[in-house]
Amino acid sequence: MKIIIFGSTGGTGRELVKQALDSGLEVTAFARTPAKLDDITHKNLKTIQGDIFDKDPVNAAVQGHDAVFCAIGAGAERTTLREDGTRIIVQGMEEAGVQRLICQSTMGIGESRANLGFLTKFVIVPIFLRHAFADHERQEVVVKKSNLDWIIVHPPHLIDGPRTGQYRHGFPTTDTSIQGKISRADVADFMLQQLTDDTYLRQTPGVSY
Repeated sequence: MKIIIFGSTGGTGRELVKQALDSGLEVTAFARTPAKLDDITHKNLKTIQGDIFDKDPVNAAVQGHDAVFCAIGAGAERTTLREDGTRIIVQGMEEAGVQRLICQSTMGIGESRANLGFLTKFVIVPIFLRHAFADHERQEVVVKKSNLDWIIVHPPHLIDGPRTGQYRHGFPTTDTSIQGKISRADVADFMLQQLTDDTYLRQTPGVSY
């Protein structure tokens, strides 16, 4: 199976690259600065230098792949990168006939807002993360309006840490017992499982400890 990863040099993106290669997949990493992946060497890894806002290079890169992973991010500043970049990816997939899209968003979007703790919900998001969350909301609209076989993953606060494989997913939005953090490695592990699992097809599962 051949996959392409957008946002491949970010925290979750790098984990996707490494774990996908370890599992025997052929991986294309699309990045503005592919040199950031120079420490990852593998015969099944191909890197493509490009800008997520350039439609033609994105379209060309998507061709010939079985699935697309979107882990693009832009920090907390005011931006439309997630929305606009994802729209170009979706258009490229539809033109190329690639159906499977696994997209990383964030817990707190839509109904999953109920999963957030009090401090995160009423202080951190409104004051510090409102622009990022607004961009994620628009990003999800783009994905949901598509005709793709999409899965949008909702992790809480991302941390550095090992791939444990011991996490919860698909919990109801009324579940307040989940932890407000998860390692990027475990998020990547869950995202890769969605390649061949239709349990959450066209859904937005949460993933946390």
